[in-house]
Amino acid sequence: MADLVERVITKFCVDHPKRNLLAFVYGHLGQHDLLRARTDAGKCLMLACLNLVECEAYIGAQ
Repeated sequence: MADLVERVITKFCVDHPKRNLLAFVYGHLGQHDLLRARTDAGKCLMLACLNLVECEAYIGAQ
């Protein structure tokens, strides 16, 4: 099951239209240990960052 999850995440990242921005966001969140999202504030911050990347990808596709 973990292998399937890893493949889906990899495919999402590789096929993403803004993969450089996505990599930057994941890298920055990882550097500051925010990918674990241990608190509600951490979860909101992580989701907000990823949502901004998705908004940028959507606008770029228009």
